[in-house]
Amino acid sequence: MNLTPCVPMSAYGVTGANAGVMSPAFATENHPLLELVPKHNAQFLFRSELRMPVMNFLTVSGGDSLALVGPTGAGKTSVVEQIAARMRYPLRKVNAHSRMEMPELIGQMSLQCDPATGDQQTVFAHGPLALAMKEGSIFLLDEADFLDPAVMAGLNAVLEGGALVLAENRGEVIVPHPNFRFIITCNTRGQGDETGLYTGTLSQNLASWDRYRMLEVSYLTKEEELAVLQATLPQVDATILSTMIDVANGVRQQFIGNPDQALQAGQSGLTVTFSTRTLLRWARIATTYSTAASRQANFPFACPLAQALREALTNRTDKPMRLVIHTIAKDKFGTAWANDPVVAPGV
Repeated sequence: MNLTPCVPMSAYGVTGANAGVMSPAFATENHPLLELVPKHNAQFLFRSELRMPVMNFLTVSGGDSLALVGPTGAGKTSVVEQIAARMRYPLRKVNAHSRMEMPELIGQMSLQCDPATGDQQTVFAHGPLALAMKEGSIFLLDEADFLDPAVMAGLNAVLEGGALVLAENRGEVIVPHPNFRFIITCNTRGQGDETGLYTGTLSQNLASWDRYRMLEVSYLTKEEELAVLQATLPQVDATILSTMIDVANGVRQQFIGNPDQALQAGQSGLTVTFSTRTLLRWARIATTYSTAASRQANFPFACPLAQALREALTNRTDKPMRLVIHTIAKDKFGTAWANDPVVAPGV
């Protein structure tokens, strides 16, 4: 398969004179890996400062790998997935963890049953990284800074475009397909967590990080996020959506704090935050409950917005943290945030 100019830039939300310019993508005809192409989200909002570098990397990697770094919920994974969806680029995604070892990525011997004879036999099962290299997919390693640095260092040859040698499979050598791309997402910059927000992240080997292009991913601006919410929920008053975004940004600020100042011992802050996905979830639930409350005399929730916020986010927090987040919401909504039992117990 070869990338060819066959998708208009309008697919990425580009308007004006450049909307009809054709961008690289895989043609749907004779595409054997369509089942690996991510699901298309028509409401996704592309930011040019992220779209252009990611598309450039996917088109011509230059022997590099790609790292997207930023706070949780900023859209690091989704921007890769949605560009891949429009380029019809197959993608294999794996979530890293601190106990992950090389066999989970490259493959290992396993016991399988022969469907023809029913006999048990030991065969080598290729892992997702090996498969992506063989077939020419994107390999996306989410939360890569949780990975043991020794495992990441073991991938150095792959990160710079080299072959993968599978010693367990009789020394099989996998030369990467020309379309293979290696991408990671992470919350830190490979030098450990200086904020106290991302427990479990590890410092990574500098030699590994030297093999990455790096993109910083921040949260959407208020205007960008409002456009996403209005496209998804056009029936909702823009003022309400705008206030929800103000609440989300207030929570995010409490979550991030001062990124240049590490948390001191014993200092605590919010350990949850709003992703755009969570914000959309809150808006959807709130819309449903508000509509129901206007039609039912004995609606069970005194404050539909507050109940929706609990279901969307704050039921996963402890009570003090829930109080902080609901107080932020009460301050932003004012009189519209009445009878919330979280901030006014006993009401």
